[in-house]
Amino acid sequence: MGEWRSWRSNPANNHFAPRFSVDIWFDEINLNLIDEILDVVKDNEDLYKNHQWEHYNVFQWNDKCIRQLKDIIKVSYTDFCRKIGVSREKIWIRGWVYPQKQGMTLKRHSHALHENSYISGNICLTENNTTTDYDIPYIGWITTENSKGRMTLFPSSLPHAVDELKESERYSLAFDLITEQGMDYFWCNNMNECDPLLLAVEL
Repeated sequence: MGEWRSWRSNPANNHFAPRFSVDIWFDEINLNLIDEILDVVKDNEDLYKNHQWEHYNVFQWNDKCIRQLKDIIKVSYTDFCRKIGVSREKIWIRGWVYPQKQGMTLKRHSHALHENSYISGNICLTENNTTTDYDIPYIGWITTENSKGRMTLFPSSLPHAVDELKESERYSLAFDLITEQGMDYFWCNNMNECDPLLLAVEL
């Protein structure tokens, strides 16, 4: 069973009082499966060299370990929704690899900031002495350790960053979950033939 952390404002008494609600879910994936996924990731390194991430979807790969990972994410997502009392949606997924090398950082960014943004995730594939830091509205940065096998689910709109890597390399797998409503909106309005969301698959 995963771990839930949340940050919420008190009920607002006027228009200008802060309103925020942030939920993050942490889960652990079996390390033997993580090692299998890492082998597959390294076998496909040409796909994402030079920090390319837009033109493929890890979850389109047909390896057994990737199929198993999809099932694990689906269960963890369901547990997350149940824990916070929200309805589970029919969702789609697109994932990519972040091959962090020595001296690199991942600067503050968010995955989606629009009316259909939903949930994103990351999975640590290697053991490294780094943290992922999340910028909680009105509160500031909270720090989480990047332990091998840890999966984190968080709002796609939530800014986050990874500190500088002191070791030679760190591999992580990032992904976005998109609701069917979000995908329908995308299919009706997308004008970009190269948009990475075209590669999303049903989870």
